[in-house]
Amino acid sequence: MSDSNTAESVVTLSSKAEYENSINLSQHVPQAKTISEMVLDAFQSTRESDQIRGLRAAIRQAHDSFDDDKAYELMGQLKQLKDAEAADIAALEDLSSKFPISRILSSFKDDPAFQEIVYGLALKVLNQTHQAISNPSGGKSKAAKTKKEIEVFTISKDGVSVTLPLRTPRSRLNVDREALEFLGFTFVGEGDEAELESETFLDNSGAEQAVNRKNIITALQQQTAFDGYSIAAQ
Repeated sequence: MSDSNTAESVVTLSSKAEYENSINLSQHVPQAKTISEMVLDAFQSTRESDQIRGLRAAIRQAHDSFDDDKAYELMGQLKQLKDAEAADIAALEDLSSKFPISRILSSFKDDPAFQEIVYGLALKVLNQTHQAISNPSGGKSKAAKTKKEIEVFTISKDGVSVTLPLRTPRSRLNVDREALEFLGFTFVGEGDEAELESETFLDNSGAEQAVNRKNIITALQQQTAFDGYSIAAQ
């Protein structure tokens, strides 16, 4: 059993390293990178519960109303919920230590929530692949960029514009705080310690999307979120 698990770990680490090397090179067209990042984001992004999102919204409202007592009370409730979720994570880690991940995933194959993730991801890949094949010229011209160059986009609304570079997927979002706040996101904290209040946003269909540069830029380009904003590649 241990030999099998070790072999699986080696393959996983090797694939991860190979992917990270490839995504930072210019051999692949931008559309291919977008699709690959969608796969990672679907399974790696942290999803907040509805209760936590509701409490965060209530805390913001209390702060806006200068009701410090209410905000303090709600923050206590938020801590309790986050502690409970931390306990859930610990229980899941214990489960994963007892069963291989392939068996755990197969046991959820008929679960409606799991199917929503899988088929939602399949739909995104389908749409993005169709778009890449239908408009290949844009990808070919961008593929000639040097290794260190990154795509930069200009986001505009009401005569005001900000830039949002498409940095490497693991770059901290607070580096682009100005652009994200321009889009309506809220940060808590200052400098390198600043973090987003919410790690998801809703598109126009009401679906929850992880907050990352790929999803934001794609939503702006396809006009599936952030109504009133426009985007253009520099």
